[in-house]
Amino acid sequence: MQFVSLKSFENILPLELVQRLCIEHNVDKCNQIRLPGLAVFSCLLETTLWGCDTSQRALADVYEANTGQTADHSSFGKRLAGIPVDLFRDIFEYLYQVLTPTAPPSELQKLRIQFVDATIVTLSARLINFGLLVNQKIKKGPRRDIKTVFSLDGDGLPRLMRLCTNKNEHNDNVALGDPILASMRPNDLFVFDSGLTDRNRFLAINNANAYFLTRHVTQKLNTVHVLFEAEQVQRSEAAPQKGDATYQLLRVEECRFGAGRDIDKFESMPIVAINGRRWDSRKQKWSALELITNLPLKDNNTKAGAYTFTEVAELYRQRWEIETFFKFIKQNLGYGHILSRTQNGIEVMIYMTLITALLMIWYKRITRKAQGGWPSIKRWMANDADQWTANLMNRAIWTQVAARKTIPRRI
Repeated sequence: MQFVSLKSFENILPLELVQRLCIEHNVDKCNQIRLPGLAVFSCLLETTLWGCDTSQRALADVYEANTGQTADHSSFGKRLAGIPVDLFRDIFEYLYQVLTPTAPPSELQKLRIQFVDATIVTLSARLINFGLLVNQKIKKGPRRDIKTVFSLDGDGLPRLMRLCTNKNEHNDNVALGDPILASMRPNDLFVFDSGLTDRNRFLAINNANAYFLTRHVTQKLNTVHVLFEAEQVQRSEAAPQKGDATYQLLRVEECRFGAGRDIDKFESMPIVAINGRRWDSRKQKWSALELITNLPLKDNNTKAGAYTFTEVAELYRQRWEIETFFKFIKQNLGYGHILSRTQNGIEVMIYMTLITALLMIWYKRITRKAQGGWPSIKRWMANDADQWTANLMNRAIWTQVAARKTIPRRI
């Protein structure tokens, strides 16, 4: 049974568009008889959909099955090391724009929520010479972290913000903070965990008419006004029952950053500190949760921006969706397995992962299927997309036909 038609796949990512981009990025030249760019994209997409850990041998097997021609697996490694990353970035950007809802003029002034976090894949430094060196004193020798920073927007669409290359990006103030500063626009609301604590970067976000929401960890705060304080009642440590609130608001304050010789420059940035406790379902206990944000106080100091204080806490809870996204791409799209040993190849595989993720998000939305989770969605989509990926490969084959004037096995 087919849930999504071939026409729907061709509409979401037209084969003519992919072929045109390959030509524009000069990856399907006549002298590139073996492994033209369209064939590389086709093999990567088909292998990612049907497998979990994409390998160079798997790519070679898919290529041979579709063309009847052999290609040594090392050929894919060499091709990934040099093929333009911009080709895959452009395909991703096209899909991202197609899936992003078009906002009417009245919606453009609303906040654009961005959940930001980094994820790491660690490999032996003997296998890869790219990434952040980790000096671990263990028998296996030094390791390297492949650290990538992603954002997830309010519609659940992912975007790569940064592939970390500098030593100082071990620190999340740099790894998360600098990509945020580079990408921010007015009315962006960045939600991130406690790794980013630099108040100078917070001030830069504020000065750009953008906003942040994060946990309060190390910053010294001076209280200006107490805006809310819960009545002193006996707090139960028992687990909340079904239907009970899993967050309790305890105290809200208007603050300023304190301490330091440059403290005066932070006077223009009010901070709302929201103190409460949440039910931690993993640890099965109530845990303190203190948040800080520069969202402006409104409605007689009862809201931060458009949100009640409890809604701000709920918004921060939604940050967990980006952690779920990391789990999704590592378990279902093989992101935990690094195929290439070069920076170029790693970036290609990151964008290929994101392209497949966007296609799966689109597929889930139009079929409205959730039962069975992402593994089932991936299996259904792979079956439905079989003819579409075959058509894509056929276009790649005809590129070779034009160059070699030989008839391949599959047309």
